[in-house]
Amino acid sequence: MVGKDESKKRFLKKISEKVDESTFESPFFNKELNNSYGHFSSVIKEIKDGKSGNSHLIKIRPPLFYLNGILSNFSRLLSGTSSRKILDNDRWRHREKEYLKSLNPDLEISHTGRENAISMEKIDGEVPFDLLQNPDIDENEKIKTILKLGEGLADIHEKDLYHGEPNTQNCIVTRSGEVYWIDFEIEYHQDLDLIEKKANDLEQLILSVMGAFEEEGEIGLDDEELIELILESYEDEDIISQFLNNTNVPLIGPYRMIQLSFTSAYRFYQAQINLLRYINDWEIEF
Repeated sequence: MVGKDESKKRFLKKISEKVDESTFESPFFNKELNNSYGHFSSVIKEIKDGKSGNSHLIKIRPPLFYLNGILSNFSRLLSGTSSRKILDNDRWRHREKEYLKSLNPDLEISHTGRENAISMEKIDGEVPFDLLQNPDIDENEKIKTILKLGEGLADIHEKDLYHGEPNTQNCIVTRSGEVYWIDFEIEYHQDLDLIEKKANDLEQLILSVMGAFEEEGEIGLDDEELIELILESYEDEDIISQFLNNTNVPLIGPYRMIQLSFTSAYRFYQAQINLLRYINDWEIEF
């Protein structure tokens, strides 16, 4: 028992050191330096257990997060989106832990002793965005990854939960094909019904998958076929109907540029216009 207590104390001390190191870090301006998982609003640090060799990831929201969060929410407001970043650390921490545990009961999530940090077991896998952009991965594997993302989002929604920003950088895919969703720090307006929140999630995922490719047809599927692929894997007809009949994709706004910031402006607008064309059956060319 003493050994366990000492081990826990050492772990918490390491966490405190990592949190203190991150006080003035801002991944919004230093993404490549601070973040291996693509978050724009938090700093990710790794702590290894010397005895077991296991690793934990410490997600930290440093004080500069408030600036990032305010800018993000302002850009969302300009974009006309119905989601906002959770600014209160205590509320964010509880939501993150609740959703991670609900979706992954076996995932180890540890108490950090710090309000602005959460610790979780490191998942051995890759971010889908990296998989989809990797030229060494064949088209069939990329299609399988996209199918897994659609199925993974459906798994969240089957539990009557929503993600808020389910994109190709907010989850991890393991070698066995399991999808672990992370980064639950976005909430929708409370006046939205749950079905509307799920439909917004579906829109976010579709745009993110389309935006992961610099050119339409990169894996042998045009944008319409990509959309169909995701809807096919998602399956829930009620949510799909809500998505198709009520989606309003804003074409202008900083938030959308951040969402698809890894592609060109041309591809950014092409993806959104092709989604609108699919929903509204527009007869336009881009």
